Amino acid sequence: MHPAVQKYNKLPSTGLELSWQNASETARKKAQSRAVIVRHLLTQECGIPKAFEALVTAYRANTAMATLATAIDALGKLPGRATIYNWCNAYKDNGINSLLPNHKGKAQTQYSWLARCLELYHSPNSPSFAQVSDQLNKEGYKAEHHQVRRFINALPHELGPQSPYRMGAKLYREKHKDHLLRSTDNLKPGVMYNGDGHTLDVYLAHPKTGKPYRAELTAFQDVASRCIVGWELGYAESTLDTLAAISRAIKVHNNVPAMFYLDNGSGYKNKLMNDDTTGFYAQFEIDVIFAIPGNARVKWIERFFLHMEDRVGKRFSTYCGRDHDDRHKQLVLKEAKQGKRKLPSVDEWIAEFKAFLNDYHNSEHPEFKGKTRQQVWDENIERVPPVEGDFVMLPRETVNIRRGRFRLHQRDYSADFLHQFNGQELIAAYDLHDDSYTKLYKLNGEFLMFANLKTKSHAVPTSRIEQAESKRRTGRLKRIDTKRREIEAQETQDRIIDVDSVAKFAAPIKAIAAQQAPVNIFDFDVTPTQPQHEIDLNELLDQPKLRKEHTYEL
Repeated sequence: MHPAVQKYNKLPSTGLELSWQNASETARKKAQSRAVIVRHLLTQECGIPKAFEALVTAYRANTAMATLATAIDALGKLPGRATIYNWCNAYKDNGINSLLPNHKGKAQTQYSWLARCLELYHSPNSPSFAQVSDQLNKEGYKAEHHQVRRFINALPHELGPQSPYRMGAKLYREKHKDHLLRSTDNLKPGVMYNGDGHTLDVYLAHPKTGKPYRAELTAFQDVASRCIVGWELGYAESTLDTLAAISRAIKVHNNVPAMFYLDNGSGYKNKLMNDDTTGFYAQFEIDVIFAIPGNARVKWIERFFLHMEDRVGKRFSTYCGRDHDDRHKQLVLKEAKQGKRKLPSVDEWIAEFKAFLNDYHNSEHPEFKGKTRQQVWDENIERVPPVEGDFVMLPRETVNIRRGRFRLHQRDYSADFLHQFNGQELIAAYDLHDDSYTKLYKLNGEFLMFANLKTKSHAVPTSRIEQAESKRRTGRLKRIDTKRREIEAQETQDRIIDVDSVAKFAAPIKAIAAQQAPVNIFDFDVTPTQPQHEIDLNELLDQPKLRKEHTYEL
């Protein structure tokens, strides 16, 4: 059964009597006017019939009491005898609540197609009322367009035209449901950083190829002050860009945060970053909170990205974000490919972004009125400096020591007295830009020694960055090759000839009988010929042998 039908079946009945608490102000005033008339009639000693006749006579003669006249005027007209009796009996039973107007109107017709209508209407394709009614008629029901429209519009909002079954549960939750209002008054600057990646809404010239591409911005924002403490620009969301942004934030501001509020993506949740022993978070003892996937409202940095695109992205002609002109964008990209237009470079975007950051940090804080973001950071920061100063770009991995050396990323490292740790597991910290050395630690974090590169294969790049780029390049070529094979397979399928289908339409071919005419050798006319001169064999034998072997003609 469709979930919308289940919710419809659980709806409360609409025929319940009104109570004084849930009645409207108009209904309460009307009930009070009725109660004034009823109480007057019930307190008369002559009885209800004679008291009502006296009230009618006095009202028509304009001699009735002011309270009674005002009550009758509020009702609009003097009620009839039967209505007065009904009011009096209801008042005796349930008091003033029974005098509330409860006109139910015409009872709703219960059509046989209601459940099927809900199933058809509440689909991700968002069909119209006319489409639903047409489908109902095709299935044997009798439904008009206006009947379907009135039925759907009379339902609660969750079953109406903007239901979660039509627009999606995520969008419905973000647009129509209530959400928590969070405050950061209890946080101090430098305690919690919020990090996320964002694909720029601007086409830039690729640094290597010059073709249009959209770079990936990885940024970390201090939650309390809203300052951007670290950022990195790369080709796509990756662990290396995340590590570079975090390292820059810690080194520039000389502060290690206590918590990270991060995206649940692969660039933040991986072995290099959150391993319990060698991960970057464990290295600095940082607690990590991963956001719920698809719930962007809880991340403060998402608002920063939106604000940044309005101030930076829209300054470029290759902007492709919200409110952009798609035809103009296509024209710009076409002219760029033809060489008629120059795309903005990465350096130009970085210059605009840095200028924007300066204005952003010196603008008013959204919660601390009268103070800028930079002032909140400078006045309330309590720095926790890192223990080491060379932590930047030194990720860690566990290695096993064998025969006084260990292997890391297809590279062999050794050091003096390293054989003393044979059979043990240590932690190796390596530089992504220089693979000539590593730093060895115990599992508890105690530093031991430096290990130098022992042997290197020429097939291994000298930098792990180059190795990562080579791996990325290989993956891209592999995907292109897969696409090429797919296109070739499709072309092959189009050129396949069905022999059976061709034979069906071909005309039958009769076999040609093998006929051979009889030959009579006696029919040939053979006439003997005489040579022009007689050949003397002795003359031939007496001639010298002048011919050579290579002059023979075969």
